[in-house]
Amino acid sequence: MNAIAAKLVAGAVALLAIAAGLLYVRELRAELAGAQLETSQARADLAARDQTIRRLQDDAADKASQQRKLDADRSAIDTRLAGIQGDIRRLTDENAEFRAWASGALPADVIRMHTSPTLTGAADYLARVPGGDTLHAAGDDTDH
Repeated sequence: MNAIAAKLVAGAVALLAIAAGLLYVRELRAELAGAQLETSQARADLAARDQTIRRLQDDAADKASQQRKLDADRSAIDTRLAGIQGDIRRLTDENAEFRAWASGALPADVIRMHTSPTLTGAADYLARVPGGDTLHAAGDDTDH
């Protein structure tokens, strides 16, 4: 019986080794599936990052283009302003009547407009409109 018992023990050991091998392979496959899932997630994250970088680069290029246009417009305005200021200096230098007009006081209405606060929107405008004055309906003729 020793031979049969030895064969049974050897068979049981072989069966346990096969079961342990199967469990090990199953664990390796689970690790592989997890690694593949992490890889696909990392690829998706990289694609999203690359898309964000491209969008930011396009936005930066657009902003740079707008800045160049703004600089060109500002340069044109500065050139035109210098021309206007030159014309004013020339007129002031050659015309005594213009010099007298330019050195005179501003009309009271203009001074009042310059001292009034700046309107920054429709709400500011409506706050300064008198409440009791109504407008006539559109299409109605005025009295005068």
